[in-house]
Amino acid sequence: MSRGGTPAATFGGFDSIHDALLALPGARVLDVRDERAFALGHPPEAGRLSLAEFETRRPELPSRETAVLVVHDEPALARVAAEHLAARGYACIAWLARSLAAEPSGRASRAAAERLWSPSEFIEREAARALEARAKPGSPRALDLACGSGRGAVFLALSGWRAEGWDADGSALELARAFARRQRVDVPFLEHDLESAEPPVPERAFDLIVVVRYLHRPLFPWIERALAPGGVLLYETFRDGQQRFGTPKQERFLLRDGELTTAFPSLVVERHEQTPDGTPPLLARLVARKLR
Repeated sequence: MSRGGTPAATFGGFDSIHDALLALPGARVLDVRDERAFALGHPPEAGRLSLAEFETRRPELPSRETAVLVVHDEPALARVAAEHLAARGYACIAWLARSLAAEPSGRASRAAAERLWSPSEFIEREAARALEARAKPGSPRALDLACGSGRGAVFLALSGWRAEGWDADGSALELARAFARRQRVDVPFLEHDLESAEPPVPERAFDLIVVVRYLHRPLFPWIERALAPGGVLLYETFRDGQQRFGTPKQERFLLRDGELTTAFPSLVVERHEQTPDGTPPLLARLVARKLR
């Protein structure tokens, strides 16, 4: 591995895909060539997004906590893309320091690009459980609250929910709408200032509400009212201690220890968990259900 003056465990070039994946367990392979080059052959299980698309297709990048191996026919361009990701806060980034043409598995696959993005493993797992547990016919309604660029809402729509996303950031919502179109799902994205005034309770309550990495405590009672009887709340956000590792740093954006377990008194807590203290990001997670 060539270190280039950077820590080997977090950033550097590898001479083979095999060595990179051994050193970075669970790493995803990101091919940063254009679509035409990718179609002619790529590493197995690779996703694709060119450096030029990093801004316009930002929701399709892996999460910042995911280890990523960047590959290209030109190693220098793979390194440039890796450096861009490192500047964005990706903690574990590497690149292939030789051409894909010189790599035994570099062009072995012609399968469709793998999905590298995720709303979070917790949301994927628990949304699937909530859908499986439903006894009612029809497509259940879901809300991705403070949806940002729309990963949660798009994932839910792809999974069988009739999803929508709300956020105050109009530019993020434009990214979300374009993202939904590329994924071929119909998701309404609505601009709501969630903090200047409480949004109206919807005419039809939601069967699922998802909140990821957002905290505004005055919205807690609204969330309870907006859930349908039997509906599920999935909440995942930062907790106290995260400020030692990065953002957010303000107390109002950080949950106190165990706070989610009592934040929604009309809901029944089905699962609560917190990530280990020494491993960022420090998160708390809640699965709670409204009584029928």
